[in-house]
Amino acid sequence: MLIIGLLLEFEGKQLFKKYKIPTVNSMVVTNEEEAREASTKLGLPVAVKAQVLSGRRGKRGLIKIAKTPEEVVEFSKAILSKESDGRPVTHLLIEEGAEIEKEFFISMIFDPDTYDQLILFSTEGGVDIEELAQERPDAIERIRIPFNAEIYPYMFIDPLKNRGLTGNVLTKTAGIMATLAKMMYTEDLTLAEINPLIVSKSGEVIALDAKVGTDDDAMFRHPERKDYLSEKLRYTEEEKDAKAKGLAYVDLGGDIGMLSCGAGMGMATADLIEYFGGSPRNFLDVGGGASPEKVEEALRIMTRVPGLKSILINAFGGITRLDDVAKGIIEAKKKHNINIPMVIRFSGTNQEEGVQLLKENGMDAYLEMEPAIKKAVELAKMAEN
Repeated sequence: MLIIGLLLEFEGKQLFKKYKIPTVNSMVVTNEEEAREASTKLGLPVAVKAQVLSGRRGKRGLIKIAKTPEEVVEFSKAILSKESDGRPVTHLLIEEGAEIEKEFFISMIFDPDTYDQLILFSTEGGVDIEELAQERPDAIERIRIPFNAEIYPYMFIDPLKNRGLTGNVLTKTAGIMATLAKMMYTEDLTLAEINPLIVSKSGEVIALDAKVGTDDDAMFRHPERKDYLSEKLRYTEEEKDAKAKGLAYVDLGGDIGMLSCGAGMGMATADLIEYFGGSPRNFLDVGGGASPEKVEEALRIMTRVPGLKSILINAFGGITRLDDVAKGIIEAKKKHNINIPMVIRFSGTNQEEGVQLLKENGMDAYLEMEPAIKKAVELAKMAEN
């Protein structure tokens, strides 16, 4: 699943370098030849890592360890041919290999109720931390720091000692944790995670990964992030198009196109599609008072996505006039030659006029929500067979 506000790994590591958190040398590339050249400069073996905005890359074949130039080319081509959350993999991080002695896990977030900083640490890094938290919660050290408290490395010494850390590894790890905790405030982060934080065979403590989430509402304090590659990759072409037209569109990856008048209606509709066994392709809200032109644009954007098996339009008319919604639907079908099965539900302002316009153009509308949603799910399933 795509994680909102997440930076790409290499962008997170650029922040780490700014705060002097140790990382290994790496290069960002876009094809297999660049990858081979990068591996020559860095020295083999190297890690070939997809730069995508979602987790569990290793389990999805998006991280490979290459020991030869031929493997670098082979793995790079294979990873660049894949998709992640419906988006193609376009960039790789080629990273020099590390001789790993131990692996740790660090994760930091803010408690949404108290704004305390919650810090998790485990000496079992590199594993699926969600599964570890469920199966063996005692393997995770939990540290809470009050909001806006002064943060120093000594605050982490005793918790790390409890987990068996000693000597230079203890002091270096405590220093990294303190730096990471301060960085969250300074950089307006919602998440700072290293998995794994490794101890090399030479005794160095190094961040081998970086999962960094940013607060989009604080973008005005960090204008440079608008040019980050993660910002460009975060949105599909449809999402960018919708934003330019004043529409709220989010790609969800299913096969039932969904259009609503109002965000709350859209969320309820998506939940009911799932409840009745379907899968929404998108969240698409035309907002209150939608004009025929806005509805037509919304359907244009929705239907250019391949793989739609049915369309569900769930329109409640408050300030929205349903005859205007009907006009937009009719225009879209004519203008964009939409042949995908369409289910419409109308309720509210100018409902009768809207339904009459639809009938005059060979369409009909449900007046209740659940039957309409069930029908859209049924049509999508029929299209599969």
